[in-house]
Amino acid sequence: KKDEYFGACHLGPAPGNWDGTVLGHMGTREVPKAPEGVLTQGTSLFCFAVVMWNAPAKAAWADPESALANNIKQTKRSIYECDEHAFYQGGALGSGDGSSINNIDSFVGAWGKVQADGRWQKHDWVVKVDADAVFFPNRLRQHIQALRTPQGSRVYLKNINFKFQFLGALEIFTKEALERYYEASGQCSQHVGHQGGEDYYMMACMDGIGVDHQTDFKLLNDKYAATGNCHDPWVVGFHFYKKVTSWNQCHDDAEKAAQASNMHFLQ
Repeated sequence: KKDEYFGACHLGPAPGNWDGTVLGHMGTREVPKAPEGVLTQGTSLFCFAVVMWNAPAKAAWADPESALANNIKQTKRSIYECDEHAFYQGGALGSGDGSSINNIDSFVGAWGKVQADGRWQKHDWVVKVDADAVFFPNRLRQHIQALRTPQGSRVYLKNINFKFQFLGALEIFTKEALERYYEASGQCSQHVGHQGGEDYYMMACMDGIGVDHQTDFKLLNDKYAATGNCHDPWVVGFHFYKKVTSWNQCHDDAEKAAQASNMHFLQ
């Protein structure tokens, strides 16, 4: 509020000569499941991974990211089981230290490559998957059906009950949410901080530009959250497995768990 005659949207503290009373704000919301009879978002997936193809392994006990990506190519697992998929070359990390918490500018560039590619527009959901995440698209389709996202909703999925509930190993957005991001990404780049992780940046950006969310804490098991268990028959992604042998073992363990539980997923 400026005075009794005028109010406006404003980021940050009110100008010095304004009254400063907060009159309201645009909040995001948890989107409820669509009731029976209401059209829901489809299950078509465009999935991608960002890979530093020429980077060495980050630790002696790990394989290079390129080895994990090539294993996905050879086994035709993970993003190969989506309706369409892509690998994009990762850019230089903002901090130069290669850490996962200083990667915002690199991934903002990757989202630009997704936009330029254009294939994401043909699908209902867009999914970013880390190469060291063991990912099951057929399970994700089943989760999407259970969420009953109303058709056309601008939604991202909160994926784990840890910290801010959106870890970057598996980021899932409706096509409509990404359309909104591309309309307003410049606002995010200007107003959302570039220090920290890309996942928090994307969540803050989506919230800030009015994209809603749904919550499914069984989307991701992550060692960062002490939930690195590959024996869950329902979880969609398992992170992090930085050696090809451990990645493949996790994949096999998760498939065996599903078979033992008599779980059947959409293809």
